[in-house]
Order: sequence, then structure tokens, then C-alpha cells
Amino acid sequence: MIPEERWEALEMIGAYAAGELEGAEAREVERLITGSTDHQELAQAYVRMLTLLSVIGQEAPGAPEEVMSHAIRRAYVSAFFRQAEALLGGLGRSYASALIYYLGLRGNG
Repeated sequence: MIPEERWEALEMIGAYAAGELEGAEAREVERLITGSTDHQELAQAYVRMLTLLSVIGQEAPGAPEEVMSHAIRRAYVSAFFRQAEALLGGLGRSYASALIYYLGLRGNG
């Protein structure tokens, strides 16, 4: 999945968790979530975050929009870095395997 698709998936899952999607869009995200444990974990993280923000809003009704916005931005950044770490880890393993193969360091087995 290319980075643009990752961001799109991130935004779609966030919108789904917030209850902002309906019909075909919601079903598409449901398929996306059920097809990947990473996406399932991301959806669960969004639900936890939204629950936390709801509690904050109830306990501090005058909480500035900036606090909520900051929390949401942090969640996006955190999710981005998790996705980037997974991508770079996979690339690193692939390149290491290719180098080992190329150098003939892997035994026949």
C-alpha cells in the first residue's frame, strides 16, 4: 500500500469510528477493517480515543476545541508512525533477505 493509500485508509477508518460514514462508504471501510488486523487495531484505537474525548467533553464542558483538535492530530501522527514503522521494517527485512541471497550466505535447507 502506497503512503497516499495509507493516509486515505487512516482517514476513512477515523471517519467510520466517528460515525461519519453511511451506506457504501461504511461497508467499504468495514471490509477494509475486517481484512487486516492492523486496520482492526487502528479502528479500536479510534474508538478508545473518541470515548476518551467524549469523557473529557462531559467532565470539562468548556474544554477548548484546541484540546480536542490536538488530541486528534496526535492520534493521526501516532498512527502514521506505526504505519511507517511497519512499512520500513518490511522493506528492511526484504532488502536484508535479498542481500543474504545475493551474497550466497544462506545455506541450502
